[in-house]
Amino acid sequence: MKKLLIVLICLVVVCAAGLPVANGIIMERTIKSAVEDNNNTAAKVGTGFRMKILEYDRGLFSSRIKWSIENTDGFPGINTTQLVLLDQATHGFFSVNSQTSLEENPWYIEWVNTHLNGKNPLSIQNRFFLSGSMGSTIHMNAFSMEDKGKVLDVHALDLEVSTGKGLETLVSNGRWEGLSQGNNFVMGAVTFTSDLYRLTDMIWTGKNTFSLEQLNANDGKSDPVDLSGLTINVETSASEDKKSITMIMDFYMNRIELGGKPLSGWSATFKLKQMDTASVEQGMLLYSDMMTQAGQRLEKTAGNPGYFQKNLKDEMLRNTPQLMSALNGLLKKDLGIEITGLNIELPEGTVTGGLDLRLKKNMDPSNFFIFAMQPDMIFSFFDLDAQLSLPYALAGGIPNLTEPLFPGMATGFFVIKDDFLSLDMHVKEDKLFLNGQQVVLNQ
Repeated sequence: MKKLLIVLICLVVVCAAGLPVANGIIMERTIKSAVEDNNNTAAKVGTGFRMKILEYDRGLFSSRIKWSIENTDGFPGINTTQLVLLDQATHGFFSVNSQTSLEENPWYIEWVNTHLNGKNPLSIQNRFFLSGSMGSTIHMNAFSMEDKGKVLDVHALDLEVSTGKGLETLVSNGRWEGLSQGNNFVMGAVTFTSDLYRLTDMIWTGKNTFSLEQLNANDGKSDPVDLSGLTINVETSASEDKKSITMIMDFYMNRIELGGKPLSGWSATFKLKQMDTASVEQGMLLYSDMMTQAGQRLEKTAGNPGYFQKNLKDEMLRNTPQLMSALNGLLKKDLGIEITGLNIELPEGTVTGGLDLRLKKNMDPSNFFIFAMQPDMIFSFFDLDAQLSLPYALAGGIPNLTEPLFPGMATGFFVIKDDFLSLDMHVKEDKLFLNGQQVVLNQ
């Protein structure tokens, strides 16, 4: 019995001693797999970001990894196309803990020495688990820097990010205390969270939240901007067969003042329903490619922003067949747009409204040419229910709002009800009704 106990104890000791070594091997496989997955996805979607392992020195109980994130278009604000990361990792019994630094980037060290008196504000820690998942904790201390006689105060940042095996999931939670430049520009605390699952190379489903406590901008030249209490929640879900996705965005802003005019209590819920997954991804890939190509052409013209719009139009023209294909895939039965709970508090009164628009059958972009000849035919393709109420004092002096614009209209877009301008529009039995009266377009 004693011999068996001794053997078991020896086995436990040997296994425990071997766990750090095994974790080091698992960490290496996880990192190399993540790099390969990222580069494969980047190649598919046409982005300039690539990852590369420059050095990998794995020991029994520790590892040293030097790797890079490369962007062929360069990083914004930095005269380089490469960001080098150096990881010093310790192999534990249940995970590997790593400290990441940017010391291999001369431009970063020069910036810290020049602007921050050599005090590095960043602390990055990574964790690699036996399951193949990863986690990162990023902290940035508050710092101040002077540029052209103006002092910019950047406040502290805390960010937690974790990914599942194969980068199939992403969970993040962060808070940035904001930044300020005297009284000319003040941005309050920003908080953000995400809980996402990768549906395709480009599309993630799940929840994102964002909130901004305050934003105040007043340079003394243009109209000041002052807003507070901004909150945005976005949730994207997929159908059971993953062939369609629905996105819901809740929007709320406590107060905003533009040019001295205060607006408060902004809120609404926006829904994009039953979007074809493959067509959405096709559109996202086209957008990414067009922006990349337009940006690269802009660099060849010495960065003249006047050429960017022309370059983008040229790219859209070049990709017209693909854009029409993506549009054709999106215009399918049950595609819908819905706005509920619209509420805006103005000094003149409250703006309220809603919209529910849904395709009843597939629509081909070529149908638009038929609609130009027979406009009433369009009402056979969708259902519509829309309402909007405006304070009369806000826009009552604009006659085009309350007068018919063409013979087929019995009323203007709005009718006067008490102290409000009211719009009520819906499609019923393939006919359009505006404020209770049928609108006839074929006249």
